[in-house]
Amino acid sequence: MQKSTVPDEIDLAIFHALELAPRASWTTVGAAVGIDAATAARRWEAMRAANRAYITSYPLFTREGRGAFVEIACRADRVRDVASRVARDSHALRVDIVSGRSSIFVVTVATSAAGLNSFILDRLPRIPNVERVVAHPVVAVHAEGGFAAAGALSRSARRILPKPRRGTIVPSAVPVDDLDWRICVELARDGRASIAQLSRTTGAPPSTVARRLRRLDAEGALRVRALLAPSASVGGVLVWLGVRVPPVGVSEVVRTIARFAGVISVSLVAGDYNLFVEVALPHLAALEPFEASVQRADPEIRIVARMVVLHHVRQLSRIFDAQGDVAEIASIDLR
Repeated sequence: MQKSTVPDEIDLAIFHALELAPRASWTTVGAAVGIDAATAARRWEAMRAANRAYITSYPLFTREGRGAFVEIACRADRVRDVASRVARDSHALRVDIVSGRSSIFVVTVATSAAGLNSFILDRLPRIPNVERVVAHPVVAVHAEGGFAAAGALSRSARRILPKPRRGTIVPSAVPVDDLDWRICVELARDGRASIAQLSRTTGAPPSTVARRLRRLDAEGALRVRALLAPSASVGGVLVWLGVRVPPVGVSEVVRTIARFAGVISVSLVAGDYNLFVEVALPHLAALEPFEASVQRADPEIRIVARMVVLHHVRQLSRIFDAQGDVAEIASIDLR
């Protein structure tokens, strides 16, 4: 009999502590969960080694950066092949096979408008069997960071951990250089890498690495995140929603939508829709009640597109196999 890959309650509590504070000490994580530091570290390592969870990093987030949501249509019998090709491009941070008018949904970022244009206009159309590419440039990410293990820790336990950043994500004005990128790339491989490890892999003195980490984190350029592999998720379904709202009062609409349980992100875009909303639901039958609740809260909100995630191909620095296990590490180096 195959052993379940779904984390137990203690594993989920450890994971949620790391969602809130990915680089917290094991002493702090253990205190939040109610176990000793050694047990917390051992259980996390078991989850990581089994490819059920990982801690990674976004690319450096600066004012020069650009992003877009991209819909790709392709031949039905080549969807997996195309998605696999797209996922191996360092600029494709999220690749989902989805239902709806497009076969593949991609979240892409670049360090400049030219880099974004090259991905959308040059590289994607050259992939065999790609038939249509529709881009929705991102104006702002107003809410991001839904927690896969929300509820696994009590309120008092969460107070032990640093409060996570929520709300509008503001690009950092801090200048970044090659060393900053080398640190970021190493953290994408292992988001809990120690200062000593980062010093060895980047070739910079430990004091320099520590100083750079503090600066990048304080300025919001570096964002480390704990994630579950699809095979370890506790069930449910993810849906991307394309939403149209009147331009006046968009900020209030964002706040309205972000308050609903299950909403992971709300992004303002320039395209066929005003907003893209990612929502996690317990089952597909919950989608209609969710939409009804949103429209009751604000009748001017129009949900005009729905893409149900059928298969996760890539999330940040990890590519998944057909079973949803981590299969390989992908580059997030956008230089």
